[in-house]
Amino acid sequence: MIELRNDWQIGEIKALFELPFNDLLFKAHSIHRETFDPNKVQVSSLLNIKTGACPEDCSYCSQSSKYDTGLEREKLMEVEEVLQQAQNAKNKGVTRFCMGAAWRNPTDKSLD
Repeated sequence: MIELRNDWQIGEIKALFELPFNDLLFKAHSIHRETFDPNKVQVSSLLNIKTGACPEDCSYCSQSSKYDTGLEREKLMEVEEVLQQAQNAKNKGVTRFCMGAAWRNPTDKSLD
């Protein structure tokens, strides 16, 4: 079992960055196989709980104020609907349920 480290030296980090890509990939894969079941896949589900009307201008996000995507604004989903979607996902074998929203920093007023 690989031990988690937090005492990396600059030279060790630079050495990783200088490895040829396939060698780095092999090293990462080897560590992953030692740590996790190599044939198990985590099944995740992503639910968009609020679409559009985001005031931020994150260039990577299609919901940002930077882009005109033609999406209709939708209010934040009700908690019960989110819980039902999560249960449906779980019933289908999902082991990780993620939620996305067109917000960067929701306010306390926005969330119960």
